[in-house]
Amino acid sequence: MSENYQFILYDVADGIASITLNRPPVNVIDETMTLEYFDALTRADGDDAVKVIVLSGKGKGLSAGVDIRYLEEFGTEEMARFLEMFYVEQVERVRGLSKPIIAAVHGFAREGACTMAFTCDMVIAADDASFGYPGVPHLAAPPGMHVWHLQRLLGRMRATELILTGDPIGAEEAGQLGFVTKVVPRADLEAETRKLALKLANLSPLALRVTRDLIYEMENMSFKDVPRRALEATSAAFASEDSKEARRAFNEKRPPVWKGR
Repeated sequence: MSENYQFILYDVADGIASITLNRPPVNVIDETMTLEYFDALTRADGDDAVKVIVLSGKGKGLSAGVDIRYLEEFGTEEMARFLEMFYVEQVERVRGLSKPIIAAVHGFAREGACTMAFTCDMVIAADDASFGYPGVPHLAAPPGMHVWHLQRLLGRMRATELILTGDPIGAEEAGQLGFVTKVVPRADLEAETRKLALKLANLSPLALRVTRDLIYEMENMSFKDVPRRALEATSAAFASEDSKEARRAFNEKRPPVWKGR
Protein backbone atom coordinates (compact mmCIF):
# COMPACT_ATOMS: atom_id res chain seq x y z
CA MET A 1 0.00 0.00 0.00
CA SER A 2 1.19 3.52 -0.71
CA GLU A 3 2.85 5.40 2.11
CA ASN A 4 0.54 8.30 1.28
CA TYR A 5 -2.47 7.14 3.25
CA GLN A 6 -5.94 8.51 2.65
CA PHE A 7 -7.36 8.33 6.17
CA ILE A 8 -4.40 8.15 8.54
CA LEU A 9 -1.26 10.15 9.27
CA TYR A 10 2.00 8.32 9.93
CA ASP A 11 5.14 9.73 11.48
CA VAL A 12 8.25 8.43 13.25
CA ALA A 13 10.27 10.52 15.71
CA ASP A 14 12.44 9.65 18.71
CA GLY A 15 11.65 5.94 18.41
CA ILE A 16 7.87 6.51 18.43
CA ALA A 17 5.66 5.66 15.44
CA SER A 18 2.53 7.84 15.55
CA ILE A 19 -0.54 6.51 13.75
CA THR A 20 -3.29 9.14 13.68
CA LEU A 21 -6.81 8.55 12.39
CA ASN A 22 -7.61 11.45 10.07
CA ARG A 23 -11.02 11.34 8.42
CA PRO A 24 -12.88 14.56 9.25
CA PRO A 25 -15.16 15.39 10.82
CA VAL A 26 -15.34 12.38 13.20
CA ASN A 27 -12.88 9.79 11.84
CA VAL A 28 -15.49 7.15 11.01
CA ILE A 29 -14.01 3.76 10.20
CA ASP A 30 -14.42 1.75 7.02
CA GLU A 31 -12.45 -0.93 5.18
CA THR A 32 -9.97 1.52 3.68
CA MET A 33 -9.06 3.08 7.02
CA THR A 34 -8.75 -0.36 8.61
CA LEU A 35 -6.39 -1.62 5.90
CA GLU A 36 -4.32 1.55 6.14
CA TYR A 37 -4.07 1.04 9.92
CA PHE A 38 -2.90 -2.53 9.37
CA ASP A 39 -0.31 -1.36 6.86
CA ALA A 40 0.99 1.28 9.27
CA LEU A 41 1.26 -1.31 12.06
CA THR A 42 3.28 -3.60 9.81
CA ARG A 43 5.45 -0.71 8.74
CA ALA A 44 6.15 0.37 12.33
CA ASP A 45 6.80 -3.16 13.54
CA GLY A 46 9.34 -3.75 10.79
CA ASP A 47 11.22 -0.50 11.38
CA ASP A 48 14.23 -0.92 13.68
CA ALA A 49 14.06 2.80 14.49
CA VAL A 50 10.61 2.33 16.06
CA LYS A 51 10.46 1.18 19.68
CA VAL A 52 6.86 2.11 20.59
CA ILE A 53 3.66 2.74 18.60
CA VAL A 54 1.01 5.35 19.50
CA LEU A 55 -2.54 5.36 18.10
CA SER A 56 -4.56 8.60 18.27
CA GLY A 57 -7.23 10.57 16.42
CA LYS A 58 -7.18 14.00 14.85
CA GLY A 59 -9.92 16.54 15.44
CA LYS A 60 -12.84 16.05 17.84
CA GLY A 61 -11.96 12.60 19.13
CA LEU A 62 -10.42 9.23 18.38
CA SER A 63 -13.35 8.09 16.22
CA ALA A 64 -17.14 7.89 16.18
CA GLY A 65 -16.80 4.21 15.25
CA VAL A 66 -17.58 2.31 12.08
CA ASP A 67 -19.30 4.39 9.38
CA ILE A 68 -22.99 3.43 9.58
CA ARG A 69 -23.51 4.65 6.00
CA TYR A 70 -20.89 2.12 4.95
CA LEU A 71 -22.78 -0.61 6.87
CA GLU A 72 -26.28 0.42 5.78
CA GLU A 73 -26.79 -2.22 3.06
CA PHE A 74 -24.81 -4.97 4.81
CA GLY A 75 -26.36 -8.35 5.41
CA THR A 76 -24.95 -11.22 7.47
CA GLU A 77 -22.31 -12.24 4.93
CA GLU A 78 -21.04 -8.72 4.29
CA MET A 79 -20.85 -7.96 8.02
CA ALA A 80 -19.08 -11.24 8.70
CA ARG A 81 -16.44 -10.44 6.07
CA PHE A 82 -15.87 -6.96 7.50
CA LEU A 83 -15.64 -8.22 11.08
CA GLU A 84 -13.27 -11.01 10.05
CA MET A 85 -10.93 -8.17 9.16
CA PHE A 86 -11.86 -5.63 11.83
CA TYR A 87 -12.07 -8.01 14.80
CA VAL A 88 -10.15 -11.20 14.03
CA GLU A 89 -7.33 -9.81 11.92
CA GLN A 90 -6.94 -6.69 14.04
CA VAL A 91 -6.47 -8.66 17.26
CA GLU A 92 -4.03 -11.03 15.54
CA ARG A 93 -2.02 -8.13 14.12
CA VAL A 94 -1.92 -6.03 17.29
CA ARG A 95 -1.15 -8.91 19.62
CA GLY A 96 1.42 -10.14 17.13
CA LEU A 97 3.39 -6.90 17.31
CA SER A 98 6.91 -7.07 18.67
CA LYS A 99 6.56 -3.58 20.19
CA PRO A 100 4.19 -1.98 22.71
CA ILE A 101 1.27 0.07 21.40
CA ILE A 102 -0.45 2.87 23.35
CA ALA A 103 -3.80 4.46 22.49
CA ALA A 104 -4.14 8.17 23.28
CA VAL A 105 -7.84 9.07 23.41
CA HIS A 106 -9.44 12.49 23.55
CA GLY A 107 -13.05 13.46 22.90
CA PHE A 108 -15.22 10.54 21.84
CA ALA A 109 -14.45 6.89 21.24
CA ARG A 110 -17.43 4.86 20.09
CA GLU A 111 -17.86 1.17 19.20
CA GLY A 112 -15.14 0.34 16.66
CA ALA A 113 -12.91 3.08 18.05
CA CYS A 114 -13.12 1.34 21.42
CA THR A 115 -12.13 -1.90 19.70
CA MET A 116 -9.04 -0.19 18.35
CA ALA A 117 -8.20 1.48 21.69
CA PHE A 118 -8.74 -1.49 23.97
CA THR A 119 -6.94 -3.89 21.66
CA CYS A 120 -3.86 -1.76 22.38
CA ASP A 121 -1.66 -2.52 25.39
CA MET A 122 -2.47 0.69 27.27
CA VAL A 123 -4.90 3.60 26.98
CA ILE A 124 -4.11 7.16 28.05
CA ALA A 125 -7.35 9.16 28.19
CA ALA A 126 -7.77 12.93 28.21
CA ASP A 127 -10.18 14.22 30.83
CA ASP A 128 -12.62 15.13 28.04
CA ALA A 129 -12.69 11.56 26.67
CA SER A 130 -15.75 9.33 26.74
CA PHE A 131 -16.26 5.73 25.67
CA GLY A 132 -19.54 4.34 24.39
CA TYR A 133 -21.03 1.24 22.79
CA PRO A 134 -24.26 2.22 21.01
CA GLY A 135 -24.59 -1.04 19.07
CA VAL A 136 -27.85 -2.10 20.70
CA PRO A 137 -29.71 1.25 20.31
CA HIS A 138 -28.17 2.27 16.94
CA LEU A 139 -27.61 -1.05 15.15
CA ALA A 140 -30.03 -3.36 16.97
CA ALA A 141 -27.04 -5.69 17.34
CA PRO A 142 -24.63 -6.65 20.13
CA PRO A 143 -21.44 -4.60 20.31
CA GLY A 144 -19.25 -7.54 19.32
CA MET A 145 -15.91 -7.76 21.11
CA HIS A 146 -16.95 -5.21 23.71
CA VAL A 147 -19.09 -7.88 25.36
CA TRP A 148 -15.74 -9.47 26.30
CA HIS A 149 -13.72 -6.28 26.81
CA LEU A 150 -16.22 -4.62 29.11
CA GLN A 151 -16.85 -7.64 31.31
CA ARG A 152 -13.10 -8.11 31.78
CA LEU A 153 -12.49 -4.45 32.52
CA LEU A 154 -15.62 -3.53 34.49
CA GLY A 155 -17.42 -6.70 35.60
CA ARG A 156 -20.71 -8.09 34.32
CA MET A 157 -23.19 -5.74 36.04
CA ARG A 158 -21.68 -2.42 34.91
CA ALA A 159 -20.81 -3.89 31.52
CA THR A 160 -24.39 -5.01 30.94
CA GLU A 161 -25.71 -1.51 31.69
CA LEU A 162 -23.30 0.14 29.25
CA ILE A 163 -23.88 -2.47 26.53
CA LEU A 164 -27.68 -2.46 26.65
CA THR A 165 -28.22 1.28 27.10
CA GLY A 166 -25.39 2.53 24.89
CA ASP A 167 -24.74 5.26 27.48
CA PRO A 168 -21.12 6.51 27.35
CA ILE A 169 -18.71 6.37 30.25
CA GLY A 170 -16.62 9.46 30.97
CA ALA A 171 -12.88 9.59 31.48
CA GLU A 172 -13.04 10.27 35.23
CA GLU A 173 -15.21 7.23 35.92
CA ALA A 174 -13.18 5.18 33.45
CA GLY A 175 -10.06 6.01 35.41
CA GLN A 176 -11.67 5.17 38.75
CA LEU A 177 -12.81 1.79 37.43
CA GLY A 178 -9.44 0.89 35.93
CA PHE A 179 -10.98 1.06 32.47
CA VAL A 180 -7.99 3.04 31.17
CA THR A 181 -4.33 3.25 32.14
CA LYS A 182 -4.33 6.92 33.10
CA VAL A 183 -6.48 10.07 32.82
CA VAL A 184 -4.70 13.34 32.11
CA PRO A 185 -5.78 16.94 31.33
CA ARG A 186 -6.67 17.37 27.67
CA ALA A 187 -3.87 19.88 27.19
CA ASP A 188 -1.35 17.34 28.48
CA LEU A 189 -2.49 14.28 26.51
CA GLU A 190 0.19 14.41 23.83
CA ALA A 191 2.98 15.19 26.30
CA GLU A 192 1.92 12.52 28.81
CA THR A 193 1.55 9.89 26.08
CA ARG A 194 4.97 10.81 24.71
CA LYS A 195 6.45 10.63 28.22
CA LEU A 196 5.17 7.08 28.66
CA ALA A 197 6.23 6.07 25.14
CA LEU A 198 9.77 7.40 25.67
CA LYS A 199 10.00 5.58 28.99
CA LEU A 200 9.16 2.31 27.21
CA ALA A 201 11.46 3.14 24.30
CA ASN A 202 14.40 3.30 26.69
CA LEU A 203 13.81 -0.26 27.94
CA SER A 204 15.20 -3.43 26.44
CA PRO A 205 13.28 -4.21 23.23
CA LEU A 206 13.78 -7.91 23.91
CA ALA A 207 12.33 -7.60 27.42
CA LEU A 208 9.37 -5.61 26.13
CA ARG A 209 8.65 -8.19 23.44
CA VAL A 210 8.86 -11.34 25.56
CA THR A 211 7.04 -9.77 28.52
CA ARG A 212 4.24 -8.46 26.30
CA ASP A 213 3.88 -11.92 24.76
CA LEU A 214 3.73 -13.47 28.23
CA ILE A 215 1.02 -11.05 29.38
CA TYR A 216 -1.28 -12.17 26.56
CA GLU A 217 -0.31 -15.82 26.91
CA MET A 218 -1.18 -15.81 30.62
CA GLU A 219 -4.42 -13.84 30.15
CA ASN A 220 -6.58 -16.96 29.96
CA MET A 221 -4.16 -19.50 31.40
CA SER A 222 -5.28 -21.78 34.21
CA PHE A 223 -3.47 -20.72 37.37
CA LYS A 224 -2.09 -24.22 37.88
CA ASP A 225 -0.02 -23.68 34.73
CA VAL A 226 1.20 -20.18 35.67
CA PRO A 227 4.10 -20.95 38.08
CA ARG A 228 5.80 -23.37 35.68
CA ARG A 229 5.36 -21.01 32.70
CA ALA A 230 6.66 -18.08 34.76
CA LEU A 231 9.72 -20.11 35.76
CA GLU A 232 10.43 -20.99 32.12
CA ALA A 233 9.99 -17.43 30.82
CA THR A 234 12.05 -15.69 33.50
CA SER A 235 14.83 -18.28 33.52
CA ALA A 236 15.16 -18.19 29.73
CA ALA A 237 15.43 -14.40 29.77
CA PHE A 238 18.51 -14.54 32.00
CA ALA A 239 20.52 -16.08 29.13
CA SER A 240 19.87 -13.07 26.85
CA GLU A 241 22.51 -10.42 26.21
CA ASP A 242 20.09 -7.68 27.30
CA SER A 243 19.48 -9.36 30.66
CA LYS A 244 23.20 -9.72 31.28
CA GLU A 245 23.72 -6.09 30.26
CA ALA A 246 20.90 -4.94 32.57
CA ARG A 247 22.57 -6.58 35.55
CA ARG A 248 26.02 -5.24 34.67
CA ALA A 249 24.67 -1.73 34.15
CA PHE A 250 22.79 -1.81 37.45
CA ASN A 251 25.89 -2.91 39.37
CA GLU A 252 28.10 -0.42 37.54
CA LYS A 253 25.55 2.39 38.06
CA ARG A 254 25.34 3.37 34.38
CA PRO A 255 22.65 3.37 31.69
CA PRO A 256 22.37 0.02 29.87
CA VAL A 257 23.18 -0.35 26.19
CA TRP A 258 20.60 -2.66 24.64
CA LYS A 259 21.23 -5.05 21.77
CA GLY A 260 17.71 -6.44 21.55
CA ARG A 261 18.83 -10.04 21.92
